[in-house]
Amino acid sequence: MKSNSMAVGLGVLGVIFIVLAVLYALGILQVFTSGPGNHYKHAILLVVVAVASFVAANFARPKTV
Repeated sequence: MKSNSMAVGLGVLGVIFIVLAVLYALGILQVFTSGPGNHYKHAILLVVVAVASFVAANFARPKTV
């Protein structure tokens, strides 16, 4: 099922994951963490999920000839 709207949605989701990763790395966001400080493992995980979202967006978009 290929559609532009799904590809755009996955791209937006990837951007959101990148923003969350930066916030975790800087220590601004501390949701689901054990304490204050920088949480690089959370940031790395969110970057991996963002890349997966961008790859899925690439597969979801219709190809042009």
